[in-house]
Amino acid sequence: MDFLIAEKINHRVMVHPPEGQTVAASLLRGHSVEQAAKCMVVEVKHDNGELSYALAVVSGHRRVALKKVADCFRGVKAKLAPSHVASQLTRCMMGAVPPISFDDRLQVVVDRDLLPTPEIVFSAGRLDVSIGVDTGIYLNAIRHQIGSISE
Repeated sequence: MDFLIAEKINHRVMVHPPEGQTVAASLLRGHSVEQAAKCMVVEVKHDNGELSYALAVVSGHRRVALKKVADCFRGVKAKLAPSHVASQLTRCMMGAVPPISFDDRLQVVVDRDLLPTPEIVFSAGRLDVSIGVDTGIYLNAIRHQIGSISE
C-alpha cells in the first residue's frame, strides 16, 4: 500500500477475514474471481543452467502455464519457486503476494487475458487486506511485460 500511496495511485482498501485461496478471497471481497490478480513466483531455468525468477500475474479463474512463462523469459523449463525463495523475493507469505515486485531479481509478467479487466483486486502482502485498482493505472505504475501465460 505504501507504494500506491507514494505514487498517488487511486485505489481502494478492503479489510476481510484472512484468506489465501483466490476463489474464497474473491467471495469475501465481493467481486468476481476473474477480477482477482493471482500471483505466483516462478523459477525459470535457462539453457546455461542459470535461474531467473518471474512474478506471474494471471486472472483468478486461470492457471499459470509454466511452459509459457519459461518461453517469455527464453528459458528451457519453469516450475513454481520454492516457498523460501518466493518469500525472500516478495517479502510476503504465499497467498498474500501482490502483483508488484520490489526486487530486481523478480520480473513481473502480466497475462494478456487479465488486460480487459477494468479493475483488478489483489492481496496487499497480508491475507486480511486487499487492494482494488484500475488495471490500466496498475500497468502504468509498474515495470512489467505482457505475455500469454495462462491456461
